[in-house]
Amino acid sequence: MENGKNADKPIPMKEQFAYAINELASNPLYTITLSFLTYFYTDTLGLDPGAVGFVLLVSKFADGISDLWAGNLIDHTHTKQGSARPWILRSAIPMALSYILLFTVPQWGNAGRLAYIFVTYNFAMTFAFTLMNCAINALPVYMSNDSASRSSAYSIRMILAGVIQLVISMVILRVVNALGGDQKAWIVFAAILGTVSFIVCLVVYHGTEERVQPLKEVNEKVPFRDAIHTVLHNKYWYITLGMILVIVFHQVATLTVGVYYAKYILNDEVLSGNLILYHHLGGAVGMLAMPFILKKNISKQKAVLAATIIMLAGAVLALFRSDGIFLIISLALRGCGFGVVNSLFYGMLADTVEYGEYKSGLRCVAVTTSAGSLGQKIGAGIGAGILGLVMHASGYDGKLAVQSASAVSAIRTIFIGVPVVLYVMLLILVLNYHLDDEMPMIKEELAKRNDYEVSADHE
Repeated sequence: MENGKNADKPIPMKEQFAYAINELASNPLYTITLSFLTYFYTDTLGLDPGAVGFVLLVSKFADGISDLWAGNLIDHTHTKQGSARPWILRSAIPMALSYILLFTVPQWGNAGRLAYIFVTYNFAMTFAFTLMNCAINALPVYMSNDSASRSSAYSIRMILAGVIQLVISMVILRVVNALGGDQKAWIVFAAILGTVSFIVCLVVYHGTEERVQPLKEVNEKVPFRDAIHTVLHNKYWYITLGMILVIVFHQVATLTVGVYYAKYILNDEVLSGNLILYHHLGGAVGMLAMPFILKKNISKQKAVLAATIIMLAGAVLALFRSDGIFLIISLALRGCGFGVVNSLFYGMLADTVEYGEYKSGLRCVAVTTSAGSLGQKIGAGIGAGILGLVMHASGYDGKLAVQSASAVSAIRTIFIGVPVVLYVMLLILVLNYHLDDEMPMIKEELAKRNDYEVSADHE
């Protein structure tokens, strides 16, 4: 990489906040598709959950490929404004439109509506969200070579993401119901979020700066095939991607299913906001621990390991007792661990860029960090797809006020039992992550290589 002006210095705090505010543009869309879009399709439009789940599941095949494509596109973008920042600006209008298009499902009959859902969901997530999130995930790596300040920027972003997700989750059903509770109410709410998204994209673009550029022209034109080969031979990329998938599955099992759990087991759909509140208050505690973790130089692996144990303890508690204060404590513990992991995994992902360069000699920033967006969308899509298929198999019908015993049992199992399996998987993944210990050696080796290349260029 080329050490441009201030490339090795920490990212200024002002720019870290300008970077983090992007969550106001993208997180509401992610939260809606994760926690409320399936509910809108089944309970507002009355569509079959199995059909909806199948559409979302099929969409993930193209969605997964699009992240690697977008990452490669960003890595091959070289303008005066940088590589990632231009795509934040270019995705501003598609992101704003995505909010509205998701809810303007026409009355075309079931087949027509499902076709519309497939097209608009893929426009929103496969195209617009992919470009935005791949650019924003890669941006700190282009802003500085300093690993600590990159982790700090990601952490601030994730803290803001948690706050936004909490606020959206708490108010969305209340606002929609206040506006009439019908499809039009969802469209009005989505239009407001889309407008905010467009404005925030402009703020992020003008409030950040890229300082790190590829060393040589040849590195600027890494073929897509070579970039993919580099990523697919990066073991820590797989581990981090797996961690992201588990965390998103956790959100589906806890937040998406939480809406159904509140409506059919707690008998009040608005209480879904309370469940999310308990989870996110715990998440806030975990996120507030981040300055201490960063200041004490606690390794990312150790911090995530401790967080995983906390989440597992919360899930096991719910197996024995899942009502009243026990449910609150369970959700708070799961949220606390989630807050730590969610704040750290993007920093861990950024470090895999250096590992990939160390192993292959190629620096593929956006393709490597595309695992963040890839994991989020595949996790949300597969999670929502499997959820829809399971609920269809259990006999769930969104048009019924009272669900069958099998449907209620399925909701309870996903909400209470599935998280235990997820956290055991996360525990296995984090125990195999040793990049923190290897990073000093990797950075020293990369510095030697770059010094050699610079000397060679001057000869």
